Amino acid sequence: MRRLIFLITIIAICSSKCQAGSVNLTSLYRQLDAVIDSSAYYQKQKNNVILTLSRQFETAGSEQEKFQFAYSLYREYSTFVNDSAIHYLQVCMDCADRMGRKDLKTQCQLSLAYQLADTGFYPEAEHHFSTLDVSEFTPEMMITFLSGREHLYGEMGFYSHEKRLSSQFFKKADAIRDSLFQLLPPESADYIGMKSMMLNNQNLLDSALAYSDKWLALLKPSTRQYAFMSFFRSEIFRKMGDVEQQQYWLIQSAITDIRLSIMDQGALWSLANSIMDEEGNLDRAYKYMDFSWNCISQFSTHMRSWQVSPILTRINDQYKSNLNQANTNLRWTIAAISLLTIGLLILLFYVQKKRRQLAVARNELKAANDELALLNAQLSDRNNELSEANMHLNDSNRVKDVYIGKFLSICSEYIDKLDNYRIKINRKLKAGQQSDLMRMTSSEQLKEDELKELFDNFDDIFLRLFPTFIRDFNALLRPGEQIQPTGDNRLNTDLRIFALIRLGIDESSRIAEFLRYSPNSIYAYRNRVKNKAAGNRDEFEQQVKEIGLEG
Repeated sequence: MRRLIFLITIIAICSSKCQAGSVNLTSLYRQLDAVIDSSAYYQKQKNNVILTLSRQFETAGSEQEKFQFAYSLYREYSTFVNDSAIHYLQVCMDCADRMGRKDLKTQCQLSLAYQLADTGFYPEAEHHFSTLDVSEFTPEMMITFLSGREHLYGEMGFYSHEKRLSSQFFKKADAIRDSLFQLLPPESADYIGMKSMMLNNQNLLDSALAYSDKWLALLKPSTRQYAFMSFFRSEIFRKMGDVEQQQYWLIQSAITDIRLSIMDQGALWSLANSIMDEEGNLDRAYKYMDFSWNCISQFSTHMRSWQVSPILTRINDQYKSNLNQANTNLRWTIAAISLLTIGLLILLFYVQKKRRQLAVARNELKAANDELALLNAQLSDRNNELSEANMHLNDSNRVKDVYIGKFLSICSEYIDKLDNYRIKINRKLKAGQQSDLMRMTSSEQLKEDELKELFDNFDDIFLRLFPTFIRDFNALLRPGEQIQPTGDNRLNTDLRIFALIRLGIDESSRIAEFLRYSPNSIYAYRNRVKNKAAGNRDEFEQQVKEIGLEG
């Protein structure tokens, strides 16, 4: 039987080690964050249990029942609200006095002394321990008594500021622990756990970890003992310098504490301190410290507040440092903006000056336009010559040369039209034909003709550059949703919008300016066509931009 138990223990230990080594801390942090977000649910469950016990206590008919329900309330409050736990222990002692049950009163005094020792009320705990008559104790009561005193002196030694007193307290704790080892079964979880903590205090870390493995194998997850074990297991890894394993077991302890609504917790603020030391993740550390501080405040014990205060101060100092840096950056930004504002004012003055100079330069515009027309004609001839000279180049370069010439020719024609229009207006002005001028400038026929010519030229040039655009574009749409052009080498509005997108003009406002629509109309056109997409509508425009690309 012993061999079987030993084998099961080894398997459990190996399993836990493998699990700890393989779990990603990032996923564990997400799990911890989710548990923190659900903490109100766990606390509500705890409050429901307490409310049920309170009602049963109020309606109890006998002192025995009152004692049982009061003691159950103490156990629920022992890690939830310290003041309430102490109150119900005192209620239990009153009930025991009325029943004449000295054994029950002694049990409650032991629990009260341990609760006081665990929460930093050391003189009060020492007083209660010293008033107990150990001669009448059962073996179980003696184990509880010695465990409480060992815990009391261990805590007093750890938190004492005088080295001599601290040494004395630790010696008392060691002597009591030796007595406990004589009473506890060597295979019990209490014995193994105490052995692990003792070896850790003596810096015998490998042996402490071996006993911690045995301790782990004897405990069930989601219990207070498991949370307690996980915390002290993290301390072993902290001393070993294994930060990943330290944080893993702190997270396990913290998750268990939150799920059990344990307000007297140390794992979460220890984890926050480790995060500050190793990662510098201020936001995560602050989140965990804020939650832990709220729990400690609810539990209401000065010792935990004293332990947490340095970490809170450290986080606060880091936030102040970040804030000061942000303020410094803000001052530099304001200075830069001020300089830019001054520069813009100077630029505005310069622009006003240039506008006045522009009025003078308008008189020279005619000569410049004539010269530009001549140069454009010469440039067009040169482009034609270049096109002929490079006719053996690849098709892509030949198309570019041809349509650069086409573009410049259109520009030249447009300048000539403007000049002819200017001459016509000048003649009308000289002849005093204001009414004709009013008719000419009131009619939008010229604008419509020019727009039609512009769109015709755009359609012609675009379809020569991308001869398969209409076919490739319709291939991206669902069957039956294809868009057909208005005629040969002519695009309709839908096709022009996505032709511009293919050319890299994808802002609705710029497309609207070119096609003489409102931006809302362009947005509606785009959405309507994307809803016809055969694939993902969010990727439709990117697919349009890739039409005609090689490879």
